[in-house]
Amino acid sequence: MRNALTGVERALFWTLAFSAFAAAAAGLAARAVDRIAVHYEAQRNAYAIVRVVAPEGPPGVAAAETALAHAPHVTSAAPMTAGRAASLLQEWGGQEVRAEDIPPLSLIEIELAPTGPAVDISGDIVAALAQGGVTAEVIEAPDTASGGGVSARVRTAALWGSVAFALVMAIIVSLGARSLAARRRELVTVMCDLGATRSQAAGRIADEAAVMGLYAGFIGGALAGVTAFIVMLLVIPDASLDTLRHMILPIDFAPIVAAPLGAAIAAGAGARGAAGSFHGKAARLG
Repeated sequence: MRNALTGVERALFWTLAFSAFAAAAAGLAARAVDRIAVHYEAQRNAYAIVRVVAPEGPPGVAAAETALAHAPHVTSAAPMTAGRAASLLQEWGGQEVRAEDIPPLSLIEIELAPTGPAVDISGDIVAALAQGGVTAEVIEAPDTASGGGVSARVRTAALWGSVAFALVMAIIVSLGARSLAARRRELVTVMCDLGATRSQAAGRIADEAAVMGLYAGFIGGALAGVTAFIVMLLVIPDASLDTLRHMILPIDFAPIVAAPLGAAIAAGAGARGAAGSFHGKAARLG
């Protein structure tokens, strides 16, 4: 079969290529949003506050800090200062809070190690504190309030948004490929006169369109990958080739790999439908 790009207008080819680029870029953007949401949820679940009930005052905080040094799931612990509390209150409330107005605190900020979903983190830490003679409660990030559940909704919206956008681009590719079939209408008519069936004539045009879509998808996917790589170098602080090599996961390449395949399928389907319609008209006229 001759090269599918021979005699094809460049405008059509680049329309398919930029449609594939847009679909792949949307997929890569969705992957970036997904990674950010996962990182946010991990950071959120890795933070908790211990409120010391007894002993009261600085002795209780000191005893709790000592017990937390050997408590399970705890990677670091630091008493909350008045300045830190004022900063948090100002961030959450949006109003200026002075450290001098903060009463004495019996709070300790802790960082938690990643654990499984069935682990009772609070219970284990409270038990470790009780063994150290400290009565306290652990306040973890709520599941629904203060940003809880947002990451899951964001990930779902990013996924389905990218899928919907890719479908729109596939429709554009399919409609563009129909114009290729229109330029091959005379060939379809001749094949009909020679006795070719509808599937044979449509398959001939669909193969040509699929090859063109595959080439355009390769170019579009490659452009999207290069663009994403440049954006990462510009956006991520102190990014280098070595750090990006460890950050990028194999699944992140899925939109780039899917671009040529999706473009080929959409272009072939669009051209096949149009060529089949032309064959039916030619058969009726003949």
